[in-house]
Amino acid sequence: MTDSSTVIDSGSVEELVSRLVLLVAPQKNEHSEPEQRLISDLGYHSLALAELAFTLEDLFGLEPLPPEKAMSLESVGDVTGLIAAELDGGAGHLPNDDDIQLIFARYGVEWAPQAA
Repeated sequence: MTDSSTVIDSGSVEELVSRLVLLVAPQKNEHSEPEQRLISDLGYHSLALAELAFTLEDLFGLEPLPPEKAMSLESVGDVTGLIAAELDGGAGHLPNDDDIQLIFARYGVEWAPQAA
């Protein structure tokens, strides 16, 4: 069986990561802003942060972050910036649509990129 799923383009990474941050967040919001704080605005706690980290590591094929780097992530913008920097630095890979759909399906929603 051949994988015919398309890989997302690098321009979609910020949107994808922002939507994943909202999807995993204990306090649900419809819209994400880069300045939203993970803990105070979105209700993240240690278990939710771990879930987000594992999800992003799996989806983008990234190595786990050192604890000191993970502790410096405070906002949605910090997370999206980190993932973009890791990918720009040659770590990990861009996911394909099927892998993204599987992650979103875990939360009972579908991945549909916003129209440009």
